[in-house]
Amino acid sequence: MSENASFFRSDDEGPGRLRLHLNETPYGPPPGAVEAVREEAGGHLAHYPDPSARTLRAALAWHFAVAPEMLTVGNGVDELILLTALTFAAGPDADVTCTAGTFPGYGEAARAVGASVRALPLTERHAVPGAAMAAALADGTDLAFVCNPLNPTGSVLDATEVAHLLAAAQDAPGRLLFDEAYLDFAGPDHDHALEEVRNGAPALVTRTFSKAWGLASIRLGVLIGPPADIARVERTARALPFRVSRPAQRAVLAALSQPAHLERVRTETARAREHLIKSLDTIGVTALPSAANFVMAELPDGADSSRVTARLAAEHRVLVRDLTLLGLPGRLRITVGTVPQVEQAVSALAAVLHTMEPSS
Repeated sequence: MSENASFFRSDDEGPGRLRLHLNETPYGPPPGAVEAVREEAGGHLAHYPDPSARTLRAALAWHFAVAPEMLTVGNGVDELILLTALTFAAGPDADVTCTAGTFPGYGEAARAVGASVRALPLTERHAVPGAAMAAALADGTDLAFVCNPLNPTGSVLDATEVAHLLAAAQDAPGRLLFDEAYLDFAGPDHDHALEEVRNGAPALVTRTFSKAWGLASIRLGVLIGPPADIARVERTARALPFRVSRPAQRAVLAALSQPAHLERVRTETARAREHLIKSLDTIGVTALPSAANFVMAELPDGADSSRVTARLAAEHRVLVRDLTLLGLPGRLRITVGTVPQVEQAVSALAAVLHTMEPSS
């Protein structure tokens, strides 16, 4: 199994395991979503979905305050990232830019379509290197991926940083994509990229229903951007006519009718995230500030994050993400669960660290 395949593994479903390694929400989907899936499966499991997802796209356009022709949907953001790479950066002469130490799907998509990959180092505060990314756009990269909030550190771009990237994209030949899978946790005050795209900025934005909305298993991602770019992506996607299942379309329609659920998840996550950061500090583990539903924690005394992760799983049934695979050894990404789950995870980590021998 490749390193990236290991990063995406989710086959740890034994009883009693605390799953804090895939950034899933502990609060579940909005009211009515499960019933919508059950009803759709019960009556239409033998029927293909609407390939255009017309009803869903109209609802999403209203939700995101854009015209319907400014968005398309896919089988998760992962598929939309691949379709975008196929559309704008396919072939050995193409160049894709992303940041090092982040979601590996960008590089995987680029390599899958034959493009070369430029991975820009994070800043000293583990944030997106805005100046370097803007320079890559000016230099002619075909496609630039900006993860915002940044996975796995949780840093989020402010309005000035977004404006700087958009200014670079304005005259650039390539495309700029803001992957905002976790922006629901940061809240609408950070909708800088989407607001500019609404007003005609030449960029793309992705959003997902897998994270804050609690619908990870049904896979629904949204790509928003200029109508001409969306039309090009949809032409690429014609090879996959039934990408979003009927249950997925129904579930998201049901979710969109429950906006209070999203606000509750955001509030509860922020409360538990603060508790997690403070609790980690009490056991000598430093966590970066985060706007997402995870934190990046730096282990003390050079502790081996791979060994810590393995022991947490084997001895305490607590699953967290070792960031060695992303070039960040000695660090863990810990999903923010409920407050009791946070306390369970920190207690387990303290027990493991207390009995760890120093790394040689």
